[in-house]
Amino acid sequence: RDIQRGDRFEGLFETLYDEHGDFAKYGDIRYAKLHVRKTDLPLYRFVMQDGEPDYFNNNGHSVRKALMKTPIDGARLTSRFGRRKHPILGYKKMHRGVDFGAPHGTPVMAAGNGTVEVAGWNGNYGRYLRIRHNGRYKTAYGHLAKFQRGVRKGKRVYQGQIVAFVGSSGRSTGPHLHYEILVDNRRINPLRLKLPSGKKLKGMELARFKKVRGETSRIFAASPAMSRLAQSR
Repeated sequence: RDIQRGDRFEGLFETLYDEHGDFAKYGDIRYAKLHVRKTDLPLYRFVMQDGEPDYFNNNGHSVRKALMKTPIDGARLTSRFGRRKHPILGYKKMHRGVDFGAPHGTPVMAAGNGTVEVAGWNGNYGRYLRIRHNGRYKTAYGHLAKFQRGVRKGKRVYQGQIVAFVGSSGRSTGPHLHYEILVDNRRINPLRLKLPSGKKLKGMELARFKKVRGETSRIFAASPAMSRLAQSR
């Protein structure tokens, strides 16, 4: 959304102190609200029963899409999904993913919450990572330089978490990320996928969220004015 004169942003964040009572660091953003053209857009941080944190609106709908189309910042799209002349083999071949050119060592993020299914060498893909997100969706990342420390088969990862770094391993002409989205184990065009929406809380989790939402609102109302972070001028 475009921010215009008179729009407001409010937020509540944690401040953490050490055992001596001295400031240590800022923690999580607990609450944020954007007031845009007479419309309030409040978001609340909530940790679900499986331990995953996320941000939800008043009705308990997650504001995140289930998957990211681009799991890397500041990269340029260098090769699209579809038939192309292979840059090494020299003949036309189906390219079942998209390539993002980026400097060697650029961080690669998990496109969504999930579990690492494969983390190792995979032939022409070089260092290869595959994450299972649910019963239908998987994402794969190829030609990596290395994995983030601790990322291995069976590891739980979260959307936006750095899981690997761009490289040029396997059959590659230079540093880039090869990215695939699989639906029911079939590779599809990531740029054309209608992404599934995020989680909608129900039942006991929705009731627990409403309790957290109320507690957060009370803390915000009683907090110093400095927590009202910014106003567009």
